[in-house]
Amino acid sequence: MVAYPADFYKVVSTATTLADNVTMIKFLARQGDRHSLVGMCMGEQGIISRVLGVRAGSVFTFASAIAGEETAPGQVTAQELRNVYRIERVDVATRVYGVAGDPVAHSLSPAIMNAAFRRENVNAVYLALHAKTLKDLLTCVREIPIHGISVTMPYKEAILHHLDNTDSHTTKIGACNTVVRAQDGNLYGFNTDASGIVRPLERRLNTLEGARILVIGAGGAARAAVFGLKERGSEVYILNRTAGPAKKLAHQARARIVKRADLKKLAFDVIINATPVGMGNTRDTPLQDKEINSRYVFDMIYDPGETRFLKLAKERGAQVIPGIEMFAHQAARQFEIWTGKPAPWDEMLRVVLLALQERSNRSTSSK
Repeated sequence: MVAYPADFYKVVSTATTLADNVTMIKFLARQGDRHSLVGMCMGEQGIISRVLGVRAGSVFTFASAIAGEETAPGQVTAQELRNVYRIERVDVATRVYGVAGDPVAHSLSPAIMNAAFRRENVNAVYLALHAKTLKDLLTCVREIPIHGISVTMPYKEAILHHLDNTDSHTTKIGACNTVVRAQDGNLYGFNTDASGIVRPLERRLNTLEGARILVIGAGGAARAAVFGLKERGSEVYILNRTAGPAKKLAHQARARIVKRADLKKLAFDVIINATPVGMGNTRDTPLQDKEINSRYVFDMIYDPGETRFLKLAKERGAQVIPGIEMFAHQAARQFEIWTGKPAPWDEMLRVVLLALQERSNRSTSSK
């Protein structure tokens, strides 16, 4: 290409792994001073190069004018590049964070975290990292480098084996959703899911000590709820579709198991749905209306904003706590761990509610 004089030389590849962005960024860093280069990776996994390429040596990047007018796979809108990723402020001192999982395309974490960085004037950017393998993700953490990760499915348990240390709470839960990369490159793991459950309840109940709380499920989210509530002295009961995982969790956390047949004669202060039942506007519910005997019902699902389960709970006279509160609170705790600053929780909740509303509007208009 350099054999032909030109104002700009554009080099574009398609990222099939996150590490492909590292290759592009290193290329821009090597050649950017010698030529007027424009470089990026296409595809969903190329978002890293679209945002960080400019600081590595790309003269400019590409965006679509509006959603639906993309000229290449993985291209985002100019408004998104400016407002969400604040691309005009990204420089060599900008710290990089991200949400890692498979899939992550629908994650609201970039919207909520970048809003928090903007509000608190933190020089950082937060990206969606579609990691098809843990090895690919860890390469990026080391090479870019990435200073912190929100870990989502399916890596919350697997990543524990690649961390240099975790706090005792994370070890007990057996799952990590927050990683910090220290200056020496060591990786430290935390779990903020428990904060996402405990904080909304502490805002409503005088104390969690002695509170009778039913947790539905025995997976990672349920484990975070059970251990977090037990640490605050709650009387925790577990209901799960299969007995084995429930018995194991009850034994580890010194909680109790309850049988579904007994629910109609039991009353609780809080019932928490820690299963995916009801996600994505399905009409499935983890409990039937006559089984809901509780002052509060808390659904961890945040999309849709009001699940069928919460509607049933309202009809039964219970006060409801939507999953979006858990999402915002656990993200706020991540922000605090990464920055050492108090999180702008109200702003984070406002932004995520707005993003959910926009998603719902797009879904309705496309039908």
